[in-house]
Amino acid sequence: MKATEHNIPEIKERTSQHIRQFRKEAEKLGEVFFAIPETGFHEERTEQKICACLDEWQIPYTNHIARYGVKCSLGGSRPGYHVAVLADIDALLVQRDNRSVPFHSCGHSIQTTILLNLIQAFSRSRVLEEISGKVSFIFTPAEEFVELEERRRLRDQGIISYFSGKQQMIAEGLFDDVDAALSCHVMNPDPARPGLLFDLGSSLAGFVHKRIEFTGRDAHAGAVPHLGRNALHGASLALTAVQMFKDTFPPEAHVKLYPILSEGGGVTVNTICSRAVLETYLRTQDEASLRDISARLDLLFTSCARALELGCRVTTSPGYLPLSQDPRLVAVMAENVGRYCDESHVVRNLISGASGDIGDISTILPTAQLGFSGIEGHVHSADFVIKDTVHVYETTAMLLADTIVDLLLREDLQVRYNDKLQRRERYISAWLAEQRSPKEVLV
Repeated sequence: MKATEHNIPEIKERTSQHIRQFRKEAEKLGEVFFAIPETGFHEERTEQKICACLDEWQIPYTNHIARYGVKCSLGGSRPGYHVAVLADIDALLVQRDNRSVPFHSCGHSIQTTILLNLIQAFSRSRVLEEISGKVSFIFTPAEEFVELEERRRLRDQGIISYFSGKQQMIAEGLFDDVDAALSCHVMNPDPARPGLLFDLGSSLAGFVHKRIEFTGRDAHAGAVPHLGRNALHGASLALTAVQMFKDTFPPEAHVKLYPILSEGGGVTVNTICSRAVLETYLRTQDEASLRDISARLDLLFTSCARALELGCRVTTSPGYLPLSQDPRLVAVMAENVGRYCDESHVVRNLISGASGDIGDISTILPTAQLGFSGIEGHVHSADFVIKDTVHVYETTAMLLADTIVDLLLREDLQVRYNDKLQRRERYISAWLAEQRSPKEVLV
C-alpha cells in the first residue's frame, strides 16, 4: 500500500487512543522510575524495570547496550524510513541533609515513561505492521556529564570507552541504519509565560571540560613566604582573569564560563599553598567558537602561572557538541502541535546554555528535540516536582507519536544525511578521540 493510500488522521487517532488508555499505568510507571534514581552507567534497576515492562508486553528488545541501555524496534516488515526515538534514563546528584544523593531532577524518569508509553501504543495499535518503515526506541544511559573520575575508572576497566551513553552508542554503530532521531526534554518553568506547553527548535550549547592544576613551592608562611610560590595565588589570579575575559564577549555570543576551585587551597595556614586546581566547563553555541575560545583560555591560565613563577597543567576533555535541530523535522512537530494547543502556548528557537549528548547525535543524523512543560521547581534542583502528569505522560507522547506517523507515511517529510557514516567517522576521530587522549598544555 502506498503512503498516500493511508488515512493518516485515523492512524494517529489509533495510537493516541492507546496512549490515553495507558494514562493511569503511565503515571504509576512514572512514580516507579522517579523513585529509583541512578547516576550514569549505574542504571541497573532502571534497566531491569524497562525490560520487565517489555517482557510483560512480549516485545523483543536488546539490553546491556552501553552498559545499561535498552533498544527495541517495531515495524520494518517493509523497507522504509527508520526513526529512532531516544530517552535518557540516568539521574543527577543533589544535596539533601548535607549529603549528595541521586535524584531525577532533570526529568529523565519522565522521558523513560514517555518512551514506554509510545512503545505500548505502537505495539498494541499494530499500525507499524501496516506501513513501511521502522521505529527504534532507545533508552540511553549516562546523559549527565558527571562523576568523571568514576567514568575514567570504568573506561580503564574496559567497561565503557566514552563518557556518555549516546557517545558510546554512536561508537558502537547503533545509529548506522537510522535516518532521523527524535527526543524530548522537560522545560524549566518560565514565570513570565506560565502557560507555555511546548518548546520547538531550541538549541543547546556544546562544551569542553577543563582542569587547571597550578603547582608552586612550600615555604614557611611566617618566616620566609617569599621563598614559596603560592599556587592559590595562581588560581585566584586566573579566576579574576576569567571574569575579565568573559567581558570581551557580547551577550549574543552565549559564552558560558564559571570555574570553581575544586582541589587544593592549602594544607595549613602556616605553609604557603603549593597546589590548587580549578575546573570549568566552557560552553558555546558552535564547535568553531568552542575550539577557538578553548585555546585562548589555555593561554590565559598558563600566562597567570608564568607571571607568578608557577607550574601549570591545563587538561581539556571534550564534553558534548552543540545541538543543531534539523528545521525540517522541527516543522513536522510544529504541524502537529496545533492539535494540542494554540501558538501562544509554544516557544520557539530558544538559545540555551544547557548541554546534552543529543547534540552529538545531531552531528551525524537529522535530529529534533521537543521541549515540554509540566513541572514545578527547577531542572537540576532538589525542588524539582512533576506537576502535570497528563501533559508530560500523555499529551507529549501523543505529539511525538503524531510526528513519527507523519515521518513514516509522508515521503516529502523524510530527511536524511546521505553521508551519515562519514559524519560518524569524522565525529569519532575528531571529537571522541580527544576524550580518550585529552589535550594537555604544560608550563
